[in-house]
Amino acid sequence: MAWQRWLALTVVFVLMPGGMGHAAADKRVRIATLFDYPPYGFYKEDRAPRYAEVVVPPGSDAVGFQGYSWDILRESFHAQGYTIELVVTHWARAMASVKEGRVDLLYPTGMNTERLAYFSYSRSPINDAAFRVYINPETEIDWQGLSSLDGMTIGMVRGYNFGDAWAAQEGISKYPVDSIEQGFRMLERQRLDGFAGYETNWDYVLKEMGLQDRFEKLPEFGSSKEYVVGLRDNPTTEQLLRDFDTGFDLIRESGEYRRITERWR
Repeated sequence: MAWQRWLALTVVFVLMPGGMGHAAADKRVRIATLFDYPPYGFYKEDRAPRYAEVVVPPGSDAVGFQGYSWDILRESFHAQGYTIELVVTHWARAMASVKEGRVDLLYPTGMNTERLAYFSYSRSPINDAAFRVYINPETEIDWQGLSSLDGMTIGMVRGYNFGDAWAAQEGISKYPVDSIEQGFRMLERQRLDGFAGYETNWDYVLKEMGLQDRFEKLPEFGSSKEYVVGLRDNPTTEQLLRDFDTGFDLIRESGEYRRITERWR
């Protein structure tokens, strides 16, 4: 039945014990993030739904979802007394949600010229990303920068940011894939010449796949810190980002930021 198919794809998380006493908190922020971005945000279970929502009052956490950046975001907003309405989905839907005003904020989001035209960014980055291209060991490339990839087919996860230099590179055939795992499977089968990615996240997925020694990496071709963002023309954006930054400062002062970092090393 149609409702059964819908239910199989949609999960509403329950709250972990400890947060019910804050249920009446009046400060709320609705935030979109990714379901498949380990170790920064991901499901504990292998079979992750592509869409879920959870309400997370101060002192509570989401059952089933975890990650370094989620811990930073949650603790920063909770330090400011916010209840978080978290929307966990894929990148295209997360971007559409914030652009269409269905959520207030989006994270983690890299910075480039296009996005600066319509997004305001938090002062504090929530994580960082080093850009690398993964190749099969037998692939011979005389690396002289991105132009060395001209004429090649390089996979990239649909909608991900690799900086202005990558965006301007017209000689590369950029092949969109739906997930990190799909990109590596295609590279393994030599359906791609390379797979562009964020080193920390891509290495984490390779380890989970048992393929950590299967590929080589070309030299870093750029990097980007990633932030919490909201639409410039949304009147609530600037205040929400200031509150996040203030909360971020508070968890650094309290030592919680250090504890989170150590937990995810």
